[in-house]
Amino acid sequence: MTKDTQMIYHSNFCKYAYYPEDKLLMGEWTNTDKLTQSIFKDELLKGELYAIEHCRPVCYLVDASKFWLPITPDTQRWMAENISPNYARYGLKKLAFLMSSEFITQLSIEQTNNTTFVRGVEKKHFEEEQPALNWLKS
Repeated sequence: MTKDTQMIYHSNFCKYAYYPEDKLLMGEWTNTDKLTQSIFKDELLKGELYAIEHCRPVCYLVDASKFWLPITPDTQRWMAENISPNYARYGLKKLAFLMSSEFITQLSIEQTNNTTFVRGVEKKHFEEEQPALNWLKS
């Protein structure tokens, strides 16, 4: 990756950085033990959705390795209606997830990905960052 990075959004729970040369958006979740479903939705709107609309990345890496909040079915439906449709609309082609080490949380992330299927956007889960970046750039 290049050193040309734009910090798009940063809060106590997540941060979004854009790498224009690679058309890559990277999102990272932290401190999610204090996160609620409501705050999670708000962070997705202010961080992820804003970054996708304004940067129009082709590929997106979500670092969920420190994500501890199980995503409820109601929140999954909300994401399917309010977040996921914007991926393809703004040009996203590939979406990679670094998996959570918390089993129940990882299951909820995978279930969310199945619920929020978007035609034209490939999704894949990884345990390490470098294989995810290699796949995104391939």
